[in-house]
Amino acid sequence: MAEQVGMCATCGAATATSRRRHARYCSNACRQRAYRQRANEPVTALDSFIGRDDELDRLTRFTDARVLTLVGPAGVGKTRLAKEFTGGRAGVEWVELASVSSQVALACATALGIGEVTREPVLSTLVHALASRTMVLVLDNCEHVAAECAALLEPLLLGCPGIRVVATSREPLRVPGEVLFPVQPLQITCAVELFADRARASQLGLRLDDRAALTTLCARLDRLPLAIELAARLVTVLPVPELLARLDDRLELLNRGNRTAAERHQSLRAAIEWSYDHLSAEEQHAFRCLSLLPGGFGLDVAVAACDLPADRVLALLSALVAKSLLTFSGAGRFEQLESVRLYGREKLADPDEVMARVAHSFAGRWPSFTSTVFSTPEVVDPLIVECATLGCAVDWAGRAGDPEHLQLATMLATAWRDQGHVSRGRALLDAAVRDSVADPAVRCLALCHLAYLAGTEHNAGVAWAEEAVTLGRELGEPVLLAQALNALAGEYVRAERNGEARKYYEEAIALLAPAADPLDLAIIEHNLAWSALRAGDVEFADALIADVLPVYRRLASPRRLSVFLHTVGVRALQRGQVDEAAESFLESLRSCRSGFWVADVLEGLALIAHGRGDPRRALRLVGAASCLREGAFADDLVWQSEVIEVVRASRVALRGVDTCLAEGREMTREQAVAYALADRAEPQELSERERQVVALVAAGRTNAGIGAELRISQRMVETHLQRVRQKLDLTTRAQIAEWAESRGAANR
Repeated sequence: MAEQVGMCATCGAATATSRRRHARYCSNACRQRAYRQRANEPVTALDSFIGRDDELDRLTRFTDARVLTLVGPAGVGKTRLAKEFTGGRAGVEWVELASVSSQVALACATALGIGEVTREPVLSTLVHALASRTMVLVLDNCEHVAAECAALLEPLLLGCPGIRVVATSREPLRVPGEVLFPVQPLQITCAVELFADRARASQLGLRLDDRAALTTLCARLDRLPLAIELAARLVTVLPVPELLARLDDRLELLNRGNRTAAERHQSLRAAIEWSYDHLSAEEQHAFRCLSLLPGGFGLDVAVAACDLPADRVLALLSALVAKSLLTFSGAGRFEQLESVRLYGREKLADPDEVMARVAHSFAGRWPSFTSTVFSTPEVVDPLIVECATLGCAVDWAGRAGDPEHLQLATMLATAWRDQGHVSRGRALLDAAVRDSVADPAVRCLALCHLAYLAGTEHNAGVAWAEEAVTLGRELGEPVLLAQALNALAGEYVRAERNGEARKYYEEAIALLAPAADPLDLAIIEHNLAWSALRAGDVEFADALIADVLPVYRRLASPRRLSVFLHTVGVRALQRGQVDEAAESFLESLRSCRSGFWVADVLEGLALIAHGRGDPRRALRLVGAASCLREGAFADDLVWQSEVIEVVRASRVALRGVDTCLAEGREMTREQAVAYALADRAEPQELSERERQVVALVAAGRTNAGIGAELRISQRMVETHLQRVRQKLDLTTRAQIAEWAESRGAANR
């Protein structure tokens, strides 16, 4: 029997209390009265709003839309953005639908204080009452009643021309005239700013000095405002490094939301569970299976994971994208936020069964992987795209003792090698070769690839290549033996045993000559030319390069051509043909911007820059190259002594050597290649806004002053200045001001 111990939040009367909880209201009338009061209160927030300036600016373009729906995943900040967008505007009415399971029209009427009319449908009453009104109706949290919202909105908008609707939902409402506005996770700088703001609010005087750790933490939290705010509350008991270490348990960890927040915002788990609970059984199955696929995936891998027909999987992917539980990233690729994946993995009963299907689907690519003498981009590029999932399949196959483990590891190591991750691939394939029992032909090819990756460290590469040659001779397969001979010859080149290398290259060419593809032969002839260059036989190398170049230009992929053009550039630099060398190096980068040879190309361009009297540029390129190597063939540097001399000579003649080297090291691969491709060409044209910022820098204004004058945030000023520095190849404000003054003098 209930006890009369509670008090009604509206009228103060006694309310019934069960064993678990006491009622908040004494009757439905009081509950509806409170609902109307909340709906009519101004929508305000008590904490600062961070990181959505651009979104608010873009939203103003859609103020005339009849239905503007803010869509996005759980915890991305749709409701808060809607509050900021509509806050301060006249005629805004707010309807909270999170607690509504049906009868959306009745919920709207209640919130707007519109009473029901006997024998008249609520929707008709609502349309009649609002027909002459002008207002913005905000429907918050529509995803679980999307169909009911659609049924309400079409007649409401047709009958009420002065009504505009702003909705927040994890999926589109799909009504005529709807404009979708995807709400994305915060930019990383804004995510860090939000974390710092909320953390300092929880602990006054808190110092957050480790910017790198904060950036990693916010990235791991998917840059979701809800997850970031929940994590920031924990700084009183867990420092940032410990938070980072515990993020795999974030669904248990992040559970201290605002007491007044909706239940689904009290914890990260509840926010995701709200979406999961509203999926169909088949959608839940796909959601759970896909949670094992990190880093994005394509349809083929999704089909293997879900074990369903391709057309059905495509329909399920589309449904999960619509409900903001997947993101379509273009080119047939899909992604899941890490927090969402962790929830799906919790719900998955048998992950081994799913991963076995995924691993077997990758192993099915082995015949195409081995169908050519050298792996082609048509085979390797799809593996590169799926590297994250393939890595999970390799890990599973190793733990399970799966017989396809060595095949999978070989494909993954090759994909990593083509991205420049040489040491990573070497460690993976080394362990797989030692631990796996495989068919001799599979082992032979794996050893070839391991030799390509091994370098001369402790002569391991030579030993593995020699074993591959032995297996190739025993198997009696000319193509496999030629691959092994090519691998062994390459190791001898790195070991400065060029005479023996030439013998094995020539044997491989003889084996392939009767039936090989012209490009396969050209690749080995290129390797032979490189060996001749290292041995000092430049005339023989020049003849081979001249013969091979037309074949490469006609048949080679951009990646293969890029490697060959690096060789052409090295030879031109040896001959003192600086302009020809520069053009070859630049064409190499234009052909392919990834690969283990890119570091060598950058160093070649650094030598050229130093010779042309531009030591700062040379040092930045040297710094960038040093970070790209990642240990890749560090014992096989083409011009190590020359590069060391560039740094030594610059240290004597130039101030700021370490600064220039550090600027290079801080570049990403893409930034380093873009910087190299500029090749001291005319500076990129500045935008109108960038020119305004430069002019104000020249006038001595601070970033804060520039922001105030241009009416943009200080963070946006910093972004513009970073772009200016990149475009003009400048590093300091003084240099920017000097550049602006020189341009002004020239224009006068």
